[in-house]
Amino acid sequence: MMNSLFLPRVSVGTDAYDAFADILPSAGTTCAIYYGEHAWKAAGGKVLSAMSRTGIRILEQQCYGKEASFENAQRIIDSSSAASADFLLAVGGGKCMDTVKYAGFVMHKPVFTCPTIASNCAPVTRIAIMYTQQGAFREIVQLSEPPRHCFIDLQVAAEAPDCYLWAGMGDTMAKHVEASFSARGDELAYGPRLGIKVSELCYEDILQYGARALADANRKQTSFALEIVVQNIIVTTGLVSVSVGADYNSALAHALYYGLSVRRDVAEHHLHGEIVSYGTLVQLMMDAQTKMFEEVYAFNRSIGLPLKLADLGLDINSDLSDVLEVTANNQELIHVPYPVTKEKILQAMKRVEQYRLDDGDLVE
Repeated sequence: MMNSLFLPRVSVGTDAYDAFADILPSAGTTCAIYYGEHAWKAAGGKVLSAMSRTGIRILEQQCYGKEASFENAQRIIDSSSAASADFLLAVGGGKCMDTVKYAGFVMHKPVFTCPTIASNCAPVTRIAIMYTQQGAFREIVQLSEPPRHCFIDLQVAAEAPDCYLWAGMGDTMAKHVEASFSARGDELAYGPRLGIKVSELCYEDILQYGARALADANRKQTSFALEIVVQNIIVTTGLVSVSVGADYNSALAHALYYGLSVRRDVAEHHLHGEIVSYGTLVQLMMDAQTKMFEEVYAFNRSIGLPLKLADLGLDINSDLSDVLEVTANNQELIHVPYPVTKEKILQAMKRVEQYRLDDGDLVE
């Protein structure tokens, strides 16, 4: 049996786009650029300036849309400019990345990425999380390969709205919690072993540097702490994703994200990593990982990430049957060490609700 291991290739720094001239020409002489509207305002000038020094001809530069949808990807696939381009360049957030990645996958073209916010690992992974045009979750598509190279401009990341970094830290911590849980009891091949060991950085570095990085981002300043956190959000989490494979990539924290996202107000008013950070607390409570639960709870409280369902605008005493149904039947719970039922999920959610850090114990 043959296994392929894809590791991220990344250039990071305040001058990361200067690496275009060394890296992009290996993919060809023409490209098509697709971007998020706000992202282009933040980084478009720097991208075009760096591209002008490569000798590469830009055949098209367009906004990809607003959702990572098959419809938006199809517009790229149907573009004659994209069809003629040697490669695609995505500039923006995770939904832009996944849209362009999926289009490149269908078109058999290499994709390069320039994330303008540090909120997720989409710039380096080989999956595309697709939604409807209205923003409801639709499907996770497994791609043949990840983006060819990722360029992370730290100044652009520092100047982005810091809510994305804030939510991204919640998503990143979940990677270690979920991957190690999903793999429990299995005899692991090299890739998953590597990924799960590396995932420890997703947890430890965010605990150590997260609050400092968020304070620096609030001042729009680059710093050592910000660089560490940004690389963990995008690169380390992505390395785990491409190494461990579908079985160990996620668990209850993300399954609960998809469940909670069926509520329109939650999906529209809360960021992905923000919702996932609440799911992390629920998973740790369900799994009786008391020490880690207390660490994550304290961290969430220190930077304002959710501690209870009310922080996401929902009432724990209301009818949550739709949320629980979607969560319990989500694909992220197919490979876990024991059955995760609706009853277990709800019980864990109620216990999270009752917990108070200052009490030093869980309230029964």
